[in-house]
Amino acid sequence: MVVDKRRYINIHAHRQSSSIGEWVMMNLMAVDFPPEDIENGFYSIGFHPYNVGKVDEEETLAGVRMAVEHPRILAVGETGLDKSIKIPMEDQLRIFEKQVKIAESFDLPVILHVVRSFNEMIGFMKAHQPVVPMIIHGYNGSAQMVEDLVEAGFLISFGEAITRAHSKIIEALQRVPVEKMFLETDEGDMDIRELYGFAAEVKDVSEGHLRMQIFENARTHLSRLNNFI
Repeated sequence: MVVDKRRYINIHAHRQSSSIGEWVMMNLMAVDFPPEDIENGFYSIGFHPYNVGKVDEEETLAGVRMAVEHPRILAVGETGLDKSIKIPMEDQLRIFEKQVKIAESFDLPVILHVVRSFNEMIGFMKAHQPVVPMIIHGYNGSAQMVEDLVEAGFLISFGEAITRAHSKIIEALQRVPVEKMFLETDEGDMDIRELYGFAAEVKDVSEGHLRMQIFENARTHLSRLNNFI
């Protein structure tokens, strides 16, 4: 599958492409690998913090390690830290760190799930200085925090929240350089083209410019994607 530069990059979704103009990196859990259409899509795979303590830790991490050997696995994740769940942070952090090491072993970016844990994630970045791209998906925090995250070296992906009236995410989107951002549908069913149109208006750039820049961001930070272009 050759990736057309005119296609709309959807960096994180739980479905395959819904139109010929959309390129999707579909999220998988280790237990779902390999999907039946492995040779026709592109994927990320990870051990989600929701599953910590609910599945066998070593078996699941081994599944992630095995899966990332496949050329169509372009990223590790989603993984990360979440204070909204009743799973000890030390357990989440241990499993998260192991997945970052897997990503570094294969030179793959990490797709990050972060809920009420941005300061902890910045602390991790400063302490460990990972050498692979760290992409926070579905950002839903403040404008000041997003500036701190970008300064710390994170890339930021925005989803449907930016389309909601009076959303605090609008100001956050305005503050992230287009060279540091992605767009995604996550578990929603919004047309990715609609999301690009809205983001372009907020950023005061043409949709074409935004689409081409995010395509270049994908080429830069998803190293394996270049094998299919």
